Amino acid sequence: MPDTLASRQAAPATLSKVPAHRCAACGAPGGAKLAELHSVPTNSCLMLPSAEAARAWPRGDIALFLCESCGFIANRAFAPELTEYSDRYEPSQGWSGAFRRYHRDLALRIAAAVPLAGKRVVEIGCGQGEFLHLLCSATGASGQGFDPCVDPRRADVVERRTGDVRLVPAFFDEVAAATQQADLLVCKMTLEHIPAVGRFAALCAQVARNSAPGMRLFVQVPDSLRILREVAIEDIYYEHCCYFTEAALRGLFARHGFATDAVYADYDGQYLGLLARHVGAAPAAPGPLAEVARLGAGFAAAHDAKLAAWRRRIAGAGRVALWGSGSKGVAFLAALGRTADAVMQVVDINPHRQGMFMIGSGHPIVAPAALAASRPDTVVVMNRVYREEIAATLAGLGLSPRLLAL
Repeated sequence: MPDTLASRQAAPATLSKVPAHRCAACGAPGGAKLAELHSVPTNSCLMLPSAEAARAWPRGDIALFLCESCGFIANRAFAPELTEYSDRYEPSQGWSGAFRRYHRDLALRIAAAVPLAGKRVVEIGCGQGEFLHLLCSATGASGQGFDPCVDPRRADVVERRTGDVRLVPAFFDEVAAATQQADLLVCKMTLEHIPAVGRFAALCAQVARNSAPGMRLFVQVPDSLRILREVAIEDIYYEHCCYFTEAALRGLFARHGFATDAVYADYDGQYLGLLARHVGAAPAAPGPLAEVARLGAGFAAAHDAKLAAWRRRIAGAGRVALWGSGSKGVAFLAALGRTADAVMQVVDINPHRQGMFMIGSGHPIVAPAALAASRPDTVVVMNRVYREEIAATLAGLGLSPRLLAL
């Protein structure tokens, strides 16, 4: 781990390893194994300046287990000490026009659902404050965000600013939970990185007890039921040590006194959002688990079959570039194994990623303009949401490669 301010911080208890024989969400013993992956890169979004450093990054194993009591899925082989969240971590999707439009829409939907004028928003895992600024600008709220990856050098990703937002370059820990008050607590695309999810939900409840009655909570995670249904090989990676169905997400926070107000399926079904309020009531009964159990039972075989099909497609695709250097790209290249040698380069529109190298494979990350020289026959799009945006960029460069989207 590099010697930076963020990386020198002690990780909170929520990022510590949990007993492998119990569910981290509900505490139930046992569990059904869904799949195993071996020797995968333990980070996806760190910016490494050389191919050698990228290839030498630590690797770990993934052993996905389904809790048959609550529907929560966890990587029980996860070792927190192998991951890094620091000021060289670059997860932002905010350079995409499609993503910025989605972000604005989400902020407006939450603003319509939660009266926040003159109120206070606290965001856990705020990145560079992109969403917190949007939400506070739309509502007239003040905001405070926590994230060990906060870096003023990357604040150019913030699209709409408002004055009363403070970002803290630190983990949200037990000390922060004991001192914070909020009218809305936000945790967006962060919970899936936290192994001790029960401890995290308890911290959210602590903030609610510090605050006025009825504190609202918005949590967003990848939808693991979609991952199982679509056999989304690109969405299984080391940093995501936790996977939630709607039932598992509702149940986790219900056990800590939060009643669900609304559930959002977003971003082409990839994201699952939960809007809840703290009521301190008894936990709700778990939702239906039959579908996740059925899909989970066949996931390992379906994963291997889909991966074999993609290896054949890549091997016969001529000169290949991948578009998207984030977690999906790292996971996809790692899964391809030796077939990844057929990929020339990885494209990303985020300028903070360009000139860096893909963890695990060591592929160079280039700007779209670099494709004018390499002229790929095939571009594999890591997220189908961006297909039309990418097609337009390629056309603007005078290129018309075959587009394949995951």
